[in-house]
Order: sequence, then C-alpha cells, then structure tokens
Amino acid sequence: MTSPPDPLLQRLSRMTFSPAEKRVIELMLSVAEFEVAGLSAAAIARRSGTSRSTVDRLCKRLGYNGLKDMRRALLMESRSMQSPVSGKLADRIDHSDSFTEIAYKVFHSASVRSLRFADLLSHSNDLDRLVNSIRDAKSVQVFGVGASAVVALDMHQRLMRLGIHISFFEDHHNQIAGAALMEPGDLAIAISYSGRTSQTLHAANIARSRGATLAAVLGVAGSPLGGICDIPIILPPGINLFGANAVMTRALEILFNEVIFHCLAFGNDYMMQNVAQIENTLRGQRD
Repeated sequence: MTSPPDPLLQRLSRMTFSPAEKRVIELMLSVAEFEVAGLSAAAIARRSGTSRSTVDRLCKRLGYNGLKDMRRALLMESRSMQSPVSGKLADRIDHSDSFTEIAYKVFHSASVRSLRFADLLSHSNDLDRLVNSIRDAKSVQVFGVGASAVVALDMHQRLMRLGIHISFFEDHHNQIAGAALMEPGDLAIAISYSGRTSQTLHAANIARSRGATLAAVLGVAGSPLGGICDIPIILPPGINLFGANAVMTRALEILFNEVIFHCLAFGNDYMMQNVAQIENTLRGQRD
C-alpha cells in the first residue's frame, strides 16, 4: 500500500473535488464502519450515482494504489473504529437475546453511531459553516414535514431560547409562505432524511430562489436536496437493528440540535443571558 504523507481525512477536508467525487466521498464517510470494508467500486459507483472510473481516479488522486488501500486507511483513521467496539455491534437482535442484551444492542448502536457522527463532523468545516451562518443570519427558517417536523420543532425551540430569530411552521403552506418572504442574508435549514421529501424540497427551492443560504440535515448523500444546499450535514446510517433506524435517526438529529445550541451559546454572554431569562420565567410558571 502506498502511504501518502498526510492522513486521509485531513486531505479530504482541504482538497477540492468534483461533484461526482464529492458524492463518492460523502458515501464513504456516511456508511457504517462494518460496511466500509466490504464496499466494492461497483457498489460505491451505483450508490453514489457515479462511475467506477470516478472511484478509481479518486483513489489515485488521494495517493492510493486502489480502493482497497483507501478503505484500509479510512478504517484505520476513524476515531470510532479505534475505540473498543464489540462484535455484537453488527448483529441483529436475536430471538434468544435477553432483555438486557437487547438493551445493550440498542444503546450500543446509538452510542457508536453518535461517535461516528462526531467523527464525520470533525473532518469537515460544515458544522463551523452552519453555526456561523445561524449566528450571522438576519433570520432563520426551518423546513420539515412528517417525522422531520419533530426535529425541526425541537431546533426551533432550542435556538429560540438563545435569542436567534428563528421560525418554524408545522403547516406546509405556511412553510412555503415563509420561504417566499426570505431574502439574501437569511438562512433556511431543511430537514429531510431522504432529501427527496417533495414539500421540504419545494420550500428549500423557493428559499434558494429568494437568495437565502440553504443548509440541509440529511440521512443520505446524493439526494436532490443535498444537490442544491450550500451546507450539507449528512448523518451516518444505522446498523439495521429491526425497526430502529428511523428512531435512531430522529434521536441523532435532536442530539445534533443540542450540539448547535452549545456551539452557539459557548462563550456568548448575550445568548446565555437569554437562556437564563427564559428559564427563570418558565420556572415561575411551573411553580
């Protein structure tokens, strides 16, 4: 294996790539660790909507003899792969599992997936760009429907307490109306696991046409929403625990809202005073 001088994830964060190469990279960084070792060039090309030649060229650009060497480097550098991970991680819940074993698999899946998400965020500037965009925006609007509306509402409630001028409407027509009033200097945040939800995509397109910056929280790379957004935040997938992926995704997205909250509030006396004032007011209501 050819060993490039710099770590792979460092080079990914500072090099410039074509749209097709970006889709390959996003896929490689978003799949679960146990999938990385088995991904063939053909599978990567199919899932990222590119070609095998794109995958091969990318490996060469990054200094590797081929995909096998690049996969090995990615696995070796991943923080979550370096931490102790039980072999149970990739197992489905079995009929013979005790209740405590089921609890272990669910919680272990959630914890490792969270660490993987933190790992992915640490190797790009997308989190910095999102936090700075929220801080600098004249106003923020959040779009999301269905299960994503729960996440959007939570983001609205958390950031509103900091004094951020943020809006979220549960009714889709009101989301469209809000998007139509956006201007340059505003920030739209669209939340859609598939990146293909028609209502969310509609609102996002309108916001973009009005000159607003568009961020998106996504569960898959290469989606229509991911293709038009300025700041993509892509979640790592789950590990196929039966019926758990949607729940895990919502939990991870809500934890990401908490990350944004603390990134904005840390060291900002004005925002912390806003939080304290609201908490004091609510405490009086609870009494």
